[in-house]
Amino acid sequence: MSMLNNITNITKRRTFRSFKDEELRGEVLDELSDFLSSLCMPFDGIDWNFDTLPYMDLMRISMRGPGVKAPHYLLLRAEKKAYSLQNSGYLGEMAALWLTGQGIGSCWQGGVAISPHEDFPDSLPYVSTLAFGMSDEPFRADASEAQRQPLDSIAFGQIEPHRPLLEAARLAPSYFNRQKIRFVCDDRGDIHIYRKKVMLNNPVFSYQDCVSAGASIAHLQTAADALGLPNRFAILKPSPGFKRYLYQATLKLGSNAAENA
Repeated sequence: MSMLNNITNITKRRTFRSFKDEELRGEVLDELSDFLSSLCMPFDGIDWNFDTLPYMDLMRISMRGPGVKAPHYLLLRAEKKAYSLQNSGYLGEMAALWLTGQGIGSCWQGGVAISPHEDFPDSLPYVSTLAFGMSDEPFRADASEAQRQPLDSIAFGQIEPHRPLLEAARLAPSYFNRQKIRFVCDDRGDIHIYRKKVMLNNPVFSYQDCVSAGASIAHLQTAADALGLPNRFAILKPSPGFKRYLYQATLKLGSNAAENA
């Protein structure tokens, strides 16, 4: 994909609610698999993989099926370690952006539950699912169509130099469109990523917000790559505090990306 297409796909990408009952060509599924397999996860040392299943095969292993019927589902898997949810969110959202570039719609399905007893033998633990396929619904024509909070509600600090990246991250999807991911731009040129604490420590929301953080990371990296900005993600220790938010990662840009790489 060209740089322009990368940025365009972020704008066009939206959540689809209905899909045509027709399977994609096998070549498209193979290309998607090759693309995902070529990715480097933002956080190292975590084993991961994925399965692409048709609707009936997903239903055979599900305790709770998808809310949207589609011809294909991308099942994201990872070993249970810190940052495995963020990696999975990154992987699924990179798939969504790639599919957008092919004219194929997608929709996160965070409500799917896989039965360990019915799952495939020796599989890594299940994390989340992305439904995808052709649709009669249109792609987003302009960023203004997105139901998102304004940038100054989710980003703080030295925003202006990073506005294109932050606007891309603002368009990332989130669980029930709750938009709990926050960004702090420091005076060194780094962007720190946080998620808001969940009321009453709801474990489902906490889990899904970690996946949403990974989706935001996918948008940040895609935009940085499209703009030709050297970049990498890091986990700073001690973690930089901001309000009562939960630190997720730091995007280091330009010459900062080479520090301690």
